[in-house]
Amino acid sequence: MIATDRSRRLSVLLVVLALLTTVTTTAQDEKIAEETIAARTDREYRIEEELIVQGTPDRLKSPGQILRGYDSRNMGGYYYKLRLYEKAYPYLVESAQEGFKMSQARLGYIYQKGLGGVERDWVKAVGWLGVAATRQSHPEIMNYWKNLKAKIPEQNMPMVEDIIKEYVSRYGSEATGVTCDINRAAGTHIAHMKCIYDDEIEYRDPADTLGIPQVEIDTSVGGGGSAPF
Repeated sequence: MIATDRSRRLSVLLVVLALLTTVTTTAQDEKIAEETIAARTDREYRIEEELIVQGTPDRLKSPGQILRGYDSRNMGGYYYKLRLYEKAYPYLVESAQEGFKMSQARLGYIYQKGLGGVERDWVKAVGWLGVAATRQSHPEIMNYWKNLKAKIPEQNMPMVEDIIKEYVSRYGSEATGVTCDINRAAGTHIAHMKCIYDDEIEYRDPADTLGIPQVEIDTSVGGGGSAPF
């Protein structure tokens, strides 16, 4: 009975989020949204299998793991800003799971819009956008999520918060060991977000030893075309 009630509430939430995707929706978009909703109404909400973390990872990452994480972040941002969403997607998945907020927001946007051949998924969209907007995140991400969240009916917010809580427990800063800070250039209101691995401090002169650039190349805002971030 509880599962049925949750499925019914999820169906309502999915309909609302589908309507929020665009102001002008094409017939094809509507068909895709309806098929997605119909496919989910007969089962209880759950976090997708790709999000399930097995075991407890080592807290100290190796130099190779750190470099791979930064490379995925940079490549995902590079292809995303070129609107090559299909190429960006695997890099964004990897870096989003590592805890990089810009990657999380971009991945959430891809799921919301169904870009690059990726099937629309409102649960994943809410989860990734929600975790990306927690704590020290870029103002553009925060504003985008705030505006989207304001359009969700109040009665559906408990389910939304449950989804976000699950994502934060797996991909928030405490879970991933990636900390983000916001800086503004002197005399301007332009915000720059820098996310780094906490474990870098364990290595001597990490910027030189690991070859990590002092300035991130994936923090500029303005995604491909009309896409945010």
